[in-house]
Amino acid sequence: MRKLLAVSSSLLLATALAACGGGDDVDTSGGLEGDPLVIGVQSLDTGPVAYPQNTYGAEAAEWYVNNKMDGVGGRPLELDICSGDGTPETGVKCANDFVADDVPVVFDAYDGTSVGAMTPILKSAEIPIVGTLAGQGVAEAESFGTAFYFSGPLETSALGMVKILSDLGHEKASLAVTDAPSSHGYVDELVKPLGEQVGIDVSAVYAEVDNINFQVVAATELSEDPDVAGVIALPEDACTGLIQALRQGGFDGTIFAGSCSQFIDDLGPDAAGAIVQPRLWVPKSYDNAPEEVQTQLDEFTEAMEAVGYEDELSARSLYSFAGIINLATILNDIDGDITNTSVDEAMKSLKDFQTYLGPKVTCDGQQWPGRPGACSSEGIFFEVQDDGSLAPVDDNGYVALEPEKAQVG
Repeated sequence: MRKLLAVSSSLLLATALAACGGGDDVDTSGGLEGDPLVIGVQSLDTGPVAYPQNTYGAEAAEWYVNNKMDGVGGRPLELDICSGDGTPETGVKCANDFVADDVPVVFDAYDGTSVGAMTPILKSAEIPIVGTLAGQGVAEAESFGTAFYFSGPLETSALGMVKILSDLGHEKASLAVTDAPSSHGYVDELVKPLGEQVGIDVSAVYAEVDNINFQVVAATELSEDPDVAGVIALPEDACTGLIQALRQGGFDGTIFAGSCSQFIDDLGPDAAGAIVQPRLWVPKSYDNAPEEVQTQLDEFTEAMEAVGYEDELSARSLYSFAGIINLATILNDIDGDITNTSVDEAMKSLKDFQTYLGPKVTCDGQQWPGRPGACSSEGIFFEVQDDGSLAPVDDNGYVALEPEKAQVG
């Protein structure tokens, strides 16, 4: 594991490849004195399926908390970031290290391969897991108090995707996803059966993202003659390459792009009409967002610039940033020592808490059937406009997903 100012060589490589600078040499302390409050962060930022943006947003959040929020109770916030590499074994080591370091909470920066293996270890140590969203449906299904996710469980993405496509009148979708065991489980156990519940047939194309042929993947999708093509979940560059290949292959139907956003700038007019499903209001929705959301998006941009990642304003960066801001706000309200017990109690007591760039949440274990760790059952969807901006599909922004009407298993 590492602190922000001691970045691992593997992350430095990922940073150099993805952002050409930023992060590791930035002082995020804000000049605050006293013993830092150290929290664990689990981030999938190395290996063949790395999302370094998870870590970029966390670093920006550390800067923002210390420079704009006066830390946590006047103490500087310090992130102990453990780099996931796509293997459960790394997650086990990270979890054991967090336990040994006696951190009061672990923030899940959307690590879809390690957190499942970490959950029993952290649960046994009574260290709560907090995140914006889960990449693996394990922690939020555990007993109440194990984990808390501000934008709902893994099922939120699956149900939200099939619901919005069905609501738009579509019946058949062929979508690509990273070839990993967790992806197969996600598709077989959630996406396909939930699609059947709402009347849309979803087929998955599994892609090895470290050696992907976009034309082949696009042709495979189009061979299904779908009225929706695109992405369930791929890294940003892969999203762009696949969507471009679909358009070049003559597909003029609806593109579904998951939480990807980079393709909008990269593809220009070819991106128009695509549907995206971030969990939060994102920078490209700025012109169509409420005033308070615009202010928060400005703050996100400022923080990312401060740590050298002004070119990485992606949804994944935002998930980490917003989630850690939420967590810091909650920690600030704890009266007394910040321990695993006090953090757990504070999370359990949240009611109608307005999250940063997200919905109001209540973490009472009752927001999603069978998922005690879910704090929300709402979703938000956007359509790419001709000018590259995003407009919410529903005028109200967040909409109820009604998970009780589409249970599987």
